[in-house]
Amino acid sequence: MKWSLLLIGLMSANAWAHGPTPQKTDESIQVNAAADAVWKRISAPCALAQWHPQVTACEAVNDKQQKITLKNGKHLLQEIDEVSAADMTVAYRLSGDIDLEALPVSSLNGKIKVVADGSNAKVVWTARYYRAFTGNEPPAGQDDESAKSAVDSFVKDGLQGLKDGRQNAAANSSGWRNKICAHLRPLFKRMGTSVCA
Repeated sequence: MKWSLLLIGLMSANAWAHGPTPQKTDESIQVNAAADAVWKRISAPCALAQWHPQVTACEAVNDKQQKITLKNGKHLLQEIDEVSAADMTVAYRLSGDIDLEALPVSSLNGKIKVVADGSNAKVVWTARYYRAFTGNEPPAGQDDESAKSAVDSFVKDGLQGLKDGRQNAAANSSGWRNKICAHLRPLFKRMGTSVCA
């Protein structure tokens, strides 16, 4: 009898302890721009740095890999699996050792798709991933909830950046310089300086 109870207890404990389960993020947003124009913004090499508010820089490692720098200074290595102009789809995955402070996942596959919606566009972003800790009983910050919260935030912020027509400062610095110089050029000319010449 004692052995039966012990066996049942062990089976119950094992039922509650389990490894990571697949997580998913499925988000979409309407963008007030033609699908072709939105596709150009998404499909360009290292395009993420142009419009994603959490991304400050992107460097092409080779024709498939991109090193993404986040606002917190951490990096992600993104590998492009497919860029389909016909389907207006970019498929990617995170590769290498993923920094938990960048994104608390152990693996991630994602897809961004542009769909024409009349004169506007709908952007659909999906991601499938596993939490950072792949064993049982994950520590705080490496569990399913932390992974989903971080990926949801990254995807939603990116979609909102596209909708808002965001231009990140690094990508748009020359544009701002031209605007400022257009206003101040007469003053600099009177001062005899070569600034904005």
